[in-house]
Amino acid sequence: MATSEATIKVRVSGLCKSYGELKALNDVSFTVHQGEVFAYLGPNGAGKTTTINILCGLLPRDAGEVSIGGADVERDPVFVKERIGVVPEESNLYPELTCRRNLEYLGELYGLPHAARKAGVAELLETFGLTEKAAAPFRALSRGMKRRLTVAAALIHSPEIVFLDEPTAGLDVPSARALRALIREINRDGTTVFLTTHNLAEAEALSDRVLILVKGHVVAEGTAAEIRRRVEEARILSVVFSGEVFEQSLCDGCPAIRSAVQADGKWRLEVDDLHAAVCELAAFAQQRNVQILEVNGASTTLEDAFMSLLESNAREPGAKS
Repeated sequence: MATSEATIKVRVSGLCKSYGELKALNDVSFTVHQGEVFAYLGPNGAGKTTTINILCGLLPRDAGEVSIGGADVERDPVFVKERIGVVPEESNLYPELTCRRNLEYLGELYGLPHAARKAGVAELLETFGLTEKAAAPFRALSRGMKRRLTVAAALIHSPEIVFLDEPTAGLDVPSARALRALIREINRDGTTVFLTTHNLAEAEALSDRVLILVKGHVVAEGTAAEIRRRVEEARILSVVFSGEVFEQSLCDGCPAIRSAVQADGKWRLEVDDLHAAVCELAAFAQQRNVQILEVNGASTTLEDAFMSLLESNAREPGAKS
C-alpha cells in the first residue's frame, strides 16, 4: 500500500471531543489511504460513532484537524459530502418507496443527470442482486436485502470513500457472507472503505489496516498481523478434556492461565508461561479425574489481541461512543 500524501483520503490529527466532563476522543490521529479497507475497532463506548459523526460532518470537533480528500470537513462540507457515502447501523432509506425509487431519489439529491442516474440504478440493482426486487417496497425486503440496498444507496454517486457502520450486524450467515463479498468487490473497484464492526473475524478478513480505540484513546494501529504480534508474549493453547470442566475451577487451579473460553468442545486458553500452564493442566486433570485428550498450540487471532489490549487498558478514563 502506497503511503504518499497523494494517496491519503482521510486525515485525522489530534482529534478531541468531549461531552461535558467526559472525554469521548482524546488526541486521536490516523490516516486512511486510497483503495484500502480501514477497520476502526473498539468496544461499546470507545468513541467510534463520535468519530464517524465528526468525519461525516454531523458533529463539530472540539480540537484537532479532520480532512477528507484534502478538504476540511467543517470548512468545506459540500465538497466532503459529495465524496463520501455512509451506511449507518440502522438503515436511513424510505420504507414506502421501492428499491428502484429509493436509489433514484438519492441520485436526484446528488444532482446526477437523468441518463447517468438511470444507468447507475440499474447497475447497482444488478450488482447487489436486487433486480428482481426493484419494484418491491423497502419495508417488504428481508433484513439481508435491506442491508444490501442500504450499501447500494451509499454508492449511487460513486463516492471515493464509504463509511460502513456494523454492515453485517444481525444478518444470518449466508447474508453476512454475501455482503462481505460485495464489500470486497466495491473495494476492488477502487472505493476506499472505512469499516466499524464488532465482528473481529470479519475485520481481520476484510481489512488492510486496523485501528483499535479504547475509551477515546488509540491503543493500537497497523495490520492485523502486526497487532497480533504485539500480544503474542501470551501464548494460546487449545485443550480438550474427557469430561466436564468449569471455567472458574480451571482458572483457579491453573494460575498460569490468563483467560479461558470454551467453544465446540475445545478450551482456548491464553497463558503467560507455556511450561507452567502445561504442568498445571496435568495436575488439574488428575485432581478432577479427567483426561487431557488433546493439547495444541493455537495462533493468536485479532480477537485475542483485541481482548488483551482491552484488559491492559482497563484502568484508563472512560469515553463515550
